[in-house]
Amino acid sequence: MTDTEETKEIPMPTKEEEIVLSIGDIATCKTIIEIASSKGAFKADELHVVGLTYDRITKWLLANQPAQAEETSEAEGETKDD
Repeated sequence: MTDTEETKEIPMPTKEEEIVLSIGDIATCKTIIEIASSKGAFKADELHVVGLTYDRITKWLLANQPAQAEETSEAEGETKDD
């Protein structure tokens, strides 16, 4: 960097805001990986890391998906045969 170049700093937020990610946000990340991969956005040497990350996201989503409505009904004493 020379003396004539200006140093540009990115302003930081003045107050701390809690960042909350939802299951939908994580599912969107999975979709982004799928779309980018289908369009050839990753180099061959990047595919291993992308695949590992995709697998971890998929497993996390499966482990953290909301309970199905049928499971809720059965927990309340109803069965699907009623």
